[in-house]
Amino acid sequence: MSLLGTVLSHLASGTRVPDELREQLDAEELSSLRAVEETMRANHTWRVMSTKLLDVSQMLNSGRESSDIFHAIVRHARTTIGTDVGYLSLNDEGSGFTKVLATSGVVTEDFRTINMPMGSGILGIVAATNRPAWTYDHSADPNVTHVDYVDRAVEAEGIRGILGAPIRIAGRTIGALLVGDRHPRHYTHEEIAALEVLGSITSVALENAQVIESQGESVAELTRSQIALSRHVEELQWLNEVNAKLLHVLMNNASFEELERVLTESLDAPVMLWTTEDAPDTFPASTFPVEFNGRALGTIGVDKQLSDAELRVISHASAAFTSIALFAEALVDATARKVDDLVYAVALGNAGREEIARLRHLTGISLNSSAQLYFVGLHSAKSLPTRPQLEHLLPGNAAITHHDQHVCVLYQPDRGIDTALAPLLSEFPDLTVSAIGFDGLSEARSAHDSAMSYLESALALGVRGRLITEDSLGTVGLILGADPHALNALSTRTIGPLLRYDEEHSTELTDTAHHYLLSGHSIPQTARAMFIHPNTVRQRLDRIAELMGDEWAVGQRGLDVFVALRAHMLGK
Repeated sequence: MSLLGTVLSHLASGTRVPDELREQLDAEELSSLRAVEETMRANHTWRVMSTKLLDVSQMLNSGRESSDIFHAIVRHARTTIGTDVGYLSLNDEGSGFTKVLATSGVVTEDFRTINMPMGSGILGIVAATNRPAWTYDHSADPNVTHVDYVDRAVEAEGIRGILGAPIRIAGRTIGALLVGDRHPRHYTHEEIAALEVLGSITSVALENAQVIESQGESVAELTRSQIALSRHVEELQWLNEVNAKLLHVLMNNASFEELERVLTESLDAPVMLWTTEDAPDTFPASTFPVEFNGRALGTIGVDKQLSDAELRVISHASAAFTSIALFAEALVDATARKVDDLVYAVALGNAGREEIARLRHLTGISLNSSAQLYFVGLHSAKSLPTRPQLEHLLPGNAAITHHDQHVCVLYQPDRGIDTALAPLLSEFPDLTVSAIGFDGLSEARSAHDSAMSYLESALALGVRGRLITEDSLGTVGLILGADPHALNALSTRTIGPLLRYDEEHSTELTDTAHHYLLSGHSIPQTARAMFIHPNTVRQRLDRIAELMGDEWAVGQRGLDVFVALRAHMLGK
């Protein structure tokens, strides 16, 4: 079997590719293998989570006992995150304590029946912040409010690391879903997100349990109000049906378009979904922000006022919105990493046939077409545009990669480069932008290096809000790009006397010298360019010669002076 076949066999079976096979792969192949393995791992995690959510949904829809559902949720939380224990605690406002409702993996009775004062432990942090919280080592964490008998129970169980996610009803934290380990542990963003999603499902189960309990306590009254009872039952059935549809969206076609369709159909009103980066110009009658871990993800908009039951649907739909948004972000990040690698390969001039094909597939850029290609450099002293903003403002096809302090764009515009970049410069006037064109892969490395040099030159000159090209900076751009500090040294050594004289006497000797050299030593052309009399030019030239010597405009000295003047004028 070929090397590729052996690697694919391991991937298909779900086993790790052995190191001896990895050693036979080159760097590019190894990078591709890692990307495939990471994608498969993310997909596996998503499938496992979706399966467990479906299991809980089926229990909710089947009318199972609340205790069975709560134990199933705790068990799923423990196995999904891979912890030693899992437990569910609810606040009792009347007593001021929080009580353990369900556990998994707990071995001591003290821990299983512990009643904690509200505000203590990880649950206290979760309740105070209304967001997930965790501790690497409970007993040694000064940020956790400790209670002696609680600490003894935790130590007897051997618990060290603890992660908790809020359980909310009507926006208020009423408890927490927690997992723990019998060793110190750091919890990842993915594990925190998974527990928060399960916490949202727990909220649904608790709401259903509260509704069912309320029904049991009000049988006599509901008997006298048969119409109201029928309406309420229909409402619950409708809620369960909508919940099933929402879970179906997550299981089969996890997209904002499908979620929007289901909500529009279920709420019998136009529904709009948007992320923080694509807000509409006009808003519907009702809007509901969606947040995750304190970060705004987007908004659900409904073009009508909603009933309490419909508001519950929005609460459940927010959990689905969160799952779709986070999964989409993960896919975008994976694609961005692939594009970064391809841009690097083109910039180095060593992109092969396969990289060129992948670049066209991912970005639409063709290195073999007759359309003009550019390397564009972007820098801002404030904040750089985001990738979505650049994709929106750059007409044509663009491969965008972020470096530490700047953005590099491999760009194939559908119009002239000045016209193509005009919307970007208008939207972000503080940007410093350079662009160098090239034809084909053979010129790519030189174009990239020149674009970066011109960007450094523009920064050294303090140029912002306009496009810098070879035509605008010329040789001066390459000199300053190689050494951003060359401007000061060059100015001091050559035209320093002119600059000082102009500053002290409010004259224009520097401009006069620049126009004189630019016109090829023509006094009449210099006079016309500056709108002054030729005799005035002659007088100024005499003063310049006094300050800099008679040979200031000829030979090597003249070249140095011209370069310094050119750089100075560009900086102005």
